[in-house]
This record gives sequence, C-alpha cells and structure tokens, in this order.
Amino acid sequence: MRTSAGIWWEVTGAGAPVLLINGLGSSSTTWFRLLPELHDFRVITFDNRGVGRTGFSPEPFDLATMAADAVAVLDAAHVDRAHVLGLSLGGLIAQELALSYPDRTESLMLVSTHAGIPHLTVAASAVATVAALPPGERSRALAPILYAEQTPAAEIARDEEAAAAFQTTPEGIRSQLLASTPWDRYADLHQLAVPTLVLHGREDRLVPLSAGEKLAAAIPNAEFVIIDNAGHRLFTDQTTTSAAAIKSFLAQTT
Repeated sequence: MRTSAGIWWEVTGAGAPVLLINGLGSSSTTWFRLLPELHDFRVITFDNRGVGRTGFSPEPFDLATMAADAVAVLDAAHVDRAHVLGLSLGGLIAQELALSYPDRTESLMLVSTHAGIPHLTVAASAVATVAALPPGERSRALAPILYAEQTPAAEIARDEEAAAAFQTTPEGIRSQLLASTPWDRYADLHQLAVPTLVLHGREDRLVPLSAGEKLAAAIPNAEFVIIDNAGHRLFTDQTTTSAAAIKSFLAQTT
C-alpha cells in the first residue's frame, strides 16, 4: 500500500502497534530477522523516501520530511500512537518523530544510532564514498564495518540476498545522506518524555558505542543496553539477544 505521498508501507500481525524505521539505503526487507520475533504485535514497516518500493525522486527533502512520512504511514494504517523503533538513520527519524509529534509516540527504541552527525566521530564523507558504489561493491566494502568479526559469512550473505530484492541506487542513498547530514536536535532531546530504549552493539565500527552512550545520556530516564559480540547490524550479529532486549522493553511499555 502507499500513502498519498507515495510512501510504500505494509502491516503484519495484530496487537499493540510497532513502527519500524529503516536505516540508510535500506528497504523494509532489512527487518526479516526481527519480524518473526514480534508476532504478538501489529508491526508497520515502510520504505523511506529514496529507497525500496517507495523509490527515488529528484526533489530534495530533509529529515523533518522523512519524519512526516512516517506519521503519514501511521495515518494510513489508522494508528494514533505507536511504539517506534529506528535503526541507524531510522533512529534519527524516530527522534525527529518523537520530538515533533509527541502525541504519536508511545515509546522509543533507538538502535545502532546517534544524536546527529555533528555529534558523531565518523565522517559522513566516508560513508558517502562507499554509498556511491554499485550495490554489490557497496555491500563488500561496508561488511567489515557493519558486522562483528565473528559473524558467519552465510548470515551476511542472507542480509545481502534480502537487500537485493529492492536495490537502492547511489542517488537514493545520496538523497538520504543530504537529508540527515545537517540534522541536529541534540539540545532538544531533554524534552523527550516517553519510555526510551537505546540499544547498541559493543563492536559497532560505524556508529561507535560512545555515540550511543551520549544519546542515552541526553534522553531523560533512557534505558541503555549494550549487546556484546555485536556490531552495527546487531540483529544479524546477535539476533536472539537483540530481539530479547526489544521484547523485554516492549513488555514493560505495553
């Protein structure tokens, strides 16, 4: 299904609504490991502007627009309030959503993310260089910084197979980078008044653990959980442990 702005979305399951927001350049196929773990919830997934079944369009947009897209998805699904989980770039969108639309956010789960690129030690230009590569080369170049060292190659290949179903163009990734690079609402995070979980892999090489710590410290009463032996793609590196942390948090807030 699509919103009036052309954002592709779908719903699986029944129960309390959970909105999943993808990371940079990723379509909603990225959730194939987590979705079975959330079978007791009404899970809403969608493809952000620039990627997947929503696709790329040349009009520039910012992160506020991407958060408004997420709200439009909630509207289309007839959901007033949802538990919102954002992964990486999706975590920035989730923060913007919770700050700008507090009445739509039941709780917040911020995974492998940070408080904005100005507060991140990784240079956006380095990510942009890799993002410009063709899909196959891009995956090979990113794998060493996305996954923990001990993650089996077969599991990484499963991620690549899922992503290949709806490959993202370099233009699509670039448009998302341009939207996210200037975003900075760190000074506003103290306003967040919903239960918040910050989940981070100890071995994350793309968004360092210190960025997760800084994010959690800025949000009142945020719960900070570190997943050992996990990198940026912690739902791949440690599927069971990461999903258990999400389900435990949801059990406390539903």
